[in-house]
Amino acid sequence: MTSNIIQLKNPRTELYNEFKSEIKSLDFNWNYYPGSDEKSTPAMLSHCFIKRPAELRYPTVLCDGANFVHDVVREILNHNDIKLHCIYRLNLNMVFPQAGNQQTPVHVDHPWPHDNIIIYFSNEGKTILENDEHDPKEDDVIIFPGLPHCQELPKNDMRLVLVATCLTDKL
Repeated sequence: MTSNIIQLKNPRTELYNEFKSEIKSLDFNWNYYPGSDEKSTPAMLSHCFIKRPAELRYPTVLCDGANFVHDVVREILNHNDIKLHCIYRLNLNMVFPQAGNQQTPVHVDHPWPHDNIIIYFSNEGKTILENDEHDPKEDDVIIFPGLPHCQELPKNDMRLVLVATCLTDKL
């Protein structure tokens, strides 16, 4: 069986390391989202750079750091000979160990064709597709098509990831 999850090479450039240091600093701003009992969504911290298309049908840049993050993602994709056509969403998620359901709800990020890229800034929290999963190491980068997926909650430490949804030449 063919894997839908492809692990990319992370060149860990100076730009990448600068971004990683910034998001792990005490000065970085996060938004708190309480968990939801109805969907079993865990409590989390989030920082949205580019908001997904919704009523407006186009993405919305929410902070000045969007170009910085775009460049980090693009460096990784270029290093892997993947052409980036369009970014739909860029969002950091930080989840801590917590009681209750140990997986997020199964979901698809957009109702149109897209790729998901996840950059792991921690060693915790598997990404799970129907017949496939990725058990991360810090600095791993994966790409997979916009299929139903979920995340395993971390057991010991935080799960810190950048989620990029986009259109690439991988589709």
